[in-house]
Amino acid sequence: MDPSTSTLSPQLAAANERLLARRAQLQAARQSGSATIVASGPNNLDRDDTTLPWLPAVVQPATPTAILATLPAHLGWGSAALMAVLRRGEQLAADDSPAAALASWKARAGQTAVAQVIVTAEAPVAAEPPPVDWVKLYPDIGLAMLRQELAAPGRLWLMLRYLDTTGRGFLRIDNLQAQLTTKTSSLRLCGRRQLRNLLKAGQDVFWTRDKTGVWLRSAAKVAAALQVEQLTGRPVALPVSALLDGMGTFRAHLYAAFHSGRLKESPDGHRAMPIARDTMTHLSGVGRSSQRMYEDMVGIAVQANFAVGEVTTKEKREKRAWQQGRALFELKDYLGQQGKKGKTYLAWQLPNSYRGQHRHRPRGRQKRINRELKDLVMQGMPGNSETTRKSRQVEKLYFPNGKLAIKVYGRYPERELYWQRHKTGNGHFSVWQQLGG
Repeated sequence: MDPSTSTLSPQLAAANERLLARRAQLQAARQSGSATIVASGPNNLDRDDTTLPWLPAVVQPATPTAILATLPAHLGWGSAALMAVLRRGEQLAADDSPAAALASWKARAGQTAVAQVIVTAEAPVAAEPPPVDWVKLYPDIGLAMLRQELAAPGRLWLMLRYLDTTGRGFLRIDNLQAQLTTKTSSLRLCGRRQLRNLLKAGQDVFWTRDKTGVWLRSAAKVAAALQVEQLTGRPVALPVSALLDGMGTFRAHLYAAFHSGRLKESPDGHRAMPIARDTMTHLSGVGRSSQRMYEDMVGIAVQANFAVGEVTTKEKREKRAWQQGRALFELKDYLGQQGKKGKTYLAWQLPNSYRGQHRHRPRGRQKRINRELKDLVMQGMPGNSETTRKSRQVEKLYFPNGKLAIKVYGRYPERELYWQRHKTGNGHFSVWQQLGG
């Protein structure tokens, strides 16, 4: 027996025995060639260190899923760096050999000191998704920007939300200057002086800031600051090009986004209920002529609506004239669509229907935002909620069919209820039927 080992403790002797056994096992596995031994660490890729007992060795599983199952939680599915390596590995061609895949992996591993994983050539090819070119907009907030004359800082707020890809809500001002004010930048929004003016104009409405950074306010707090009581309709995807094409185009998109959010799915396509221009002026602060200009600029489809009433008589005409005013006219039914041919009916024009061009986005947290918004509005305007609710009551209600109109008629017998009958004039006009009034 070696005298140098006679003084070893029993624990150390047992450790030596385990070490020798482990070394023999590794050598046997290497000689048999039945398994691939990979040493961890970027500096051990080109050295034959598999015989060193102090380096951990892992037998390569058959699939990437099996590899991830053998790793700890912080190095498996929860590791962003590891998942990035896997995604890059999936782009290998299907006909690549395992040796070529290993060489490519080694080349990448020399640049990133992260956990190394071999991806087999059988992995499917996955294409990277295209970059997002839109920002989510709640149409009521967009109309409030127009109404409060805060469209310019509101545009910057939407751009900052687009740049905040991580969702932190904080952006550095020096980075914003490089991205938004540099002439060579694809996202140039304005000059440096104008950026300072916009940051000052939107303070405590869209964000809070100091000398180094900007903290974005949430959609609920921005809506409350703009005196929005509730978010209605569907949120839309506002293209980034609408933010970069100038203030006139941006205002037109804010106006059009409201009409896009009012669209509802129906068996025959998208459907929008009529809305008066006076109502749009009250909601957005945009006059009739500017509304028509925005509609032409963005390309909003406008559809005229008409209602057909009873057979005309002198008494009925006078009564209806008091209700409809200058919108009233007489319609002679030559084809007999209302009754007997040749009868003359009272008819009047209803508000137009509008169809925007923006894509809908999921509602997401809209219900939660409305609950938070209700609390913020009640705190900011105590005692005014009932007055505001009464002032926003509508006098006309529109329904896509008569069945829905009849269900609601019992609850609102004093209002004018209309349901859509059919379209005419190659789809440019829609005829409605009045249910009560």
